[in-house]
Amino acid sequence: MTYRFLALSVALAALVAGPAAAEEALGHVRSVTGEATAQRPGEAPRPLACGDPLYAGDTVRTAPGASVGIQSGDVATELAADSRLHLQRTDDGLPSVALEKGKVRMLDPRESGAPAHLAALDAGADVMGNDAEAYVFVEKVGPYAMLCEWDADLPVARGDDLHVAHPGECVISKPTEPLYTAKAHEARIPVTVAQACEIDPDAIASLAGAPGLHLAPGHVAAPPPVAGIGTAGLGLGNPQGSALTPRSPCDSPGAGCALPLPVVPREPPPVTGLPAPGAGGGTL
Repeated sequence: MTYRFLALSVALAALVAGPAAAEEALGHVRSVTGEATAQRPGEAPRPLACGDPLYAGDTVRTAPGASVGIQSGDVATELAADSRLHLQRTDDGLPSVALEKGKVRMLDPRESGAPAHLAALDAGADVMGNDAEAYVFVEKVGPYAMLCEWDADLPVARGDDLHVAHPGECVISKPTEPLYTAKAHEARIPVTVAQACEIDPDAIASLAGAPGLHLAPGHVAAPPPVAGIGTAGLGLGNPQGSALTPRSPCDSPGAGCALPLPVVPREPPPVTGLPAPGAGGGTL
């Protein structure tokens, strides 16, 4: 009787403790602004704050004007405002992010290893050593997806259809058309710097034997806005909106500002003069 009572107590304790007692977190909140939540199937949404764990099966949402950064080992995911993604784990334990609404950016500085995965609607790509974005847009005929790349080739697949986005290109995925490639927009989704959570250097995985050179991508500088851009991106509007997020002085290399770790900007400057890809429509 005593043994059965103890076993029942342990099971009830695990149930009350929730997902943290049942599985290892897939990632943690690296930065958050505004209202962001995570929700597991059958559970109530939980508000996200710095350091909160995220699990496979979570649906992460941001309210208008909000954003949330997720750190999963060396892989960082930045979910923009008014967006929704579903988070899963690949067979190798890496994050698999499926964008259902809005826009998201995934930064992966690794040079080897198993890939993470980034998808938008029914198009997806393996990510390793990439700086990639995914968008979901809506037209009268329905939603469609765009996956863009900045650092390395990004093969995008939808069923048997495969197209490669080279740096500075996007793959457009519309339900009634084959995949096709277009030039990328000029302004990338900014990663949050000013509101970044305090980073524990011991929690950052070493990369290529030089952990001091590979930081949490929350400290990677987003490129400055380019004067005169009003319609960069898809169709009628800039996917970043009319007002880009103000940037910290730390965004400029050699600015001399103080962060928990030295900053090593990894992003190339945006390429000017590129035509806008895709057709009209706004983010879904």
